[in-house]
Amino acid sequence: MRLLFLILLLANVAAFGYIRYAESRAGADAQIALLQISPEKVKLLKPGAKPSAEPGDMGAAAVSQPQPLLVCLEWGSFAAEDATRAAAALARLEIGDKVSRRETGDSYWVYIPPLKTKAEADKKASEVMALGIGDFLVVQDDDQYRFAVSLGVFKTEEAANGYLAQLRQKGVRSAVVGPRGTKGSLFVIRDPGDAVALKIAGLKTEFPAAQLKATACADALAARN
Repeated sequence: MRLLFLILLLANVAAFGYIRYAESRAGADAQIALLQISPEKVKLLKPGAKPSAEPGDMGAAAVSQPQPLLVCLEWGSFAAEDATRAAAALARLEIGDKVSRRETGDSYWVYIPPLKTKAEADKKASEVMALGIGDFLVVQDDDQYRFAVSLGVFKTEEAANGYLAQLRQKGVRSAVVGPRGTKGSLFVIRDPGDAVALKIAGLKTEFPAAQLKATACADALAARN
């Protein structure tokens, strides 16, 4: 009789345990369903490892941001004698190959550099016309620029560069900007940095009439356009 009682007691305990297990399992299954976990996306990580980015995050990171334009300093302009002194002053600063020198003028023109013969210049002019550009002139009365193709004359260098950018969008690749009626020299310091900029600004007392301004480097601006 006592043995039968023990058997019934153990059976009841087992049944109770099974019921509790079934209830807890059902609750866990319901929570998993609510979380909507996809088994194929579950990955085991090694200790200390970081989870990798989702594909969407990688795609967003892959979108390249536009690079900022390089900054150049323009210093000048200088007449011939002052330009020599200014060049020597820049040499004392030991800023290496960051410095270049170019001429400035009363006006600026966009042009295709001189060709060897008039026939070549006329051919180039025809190519320009085929691109839908009707405002041009083959230069013949200027010894320095004979057989160049003039595409426009502007009051400021900025305006000339703006028109050059438009021409490049239309397919003109050989045109350049230059001064027309030279009156001085301008020094351009490429990507100077704060330390170099302060050194050049310190030359103000030696060259009070010279202007110093920051602008986007012409080659970087052309490459972006």
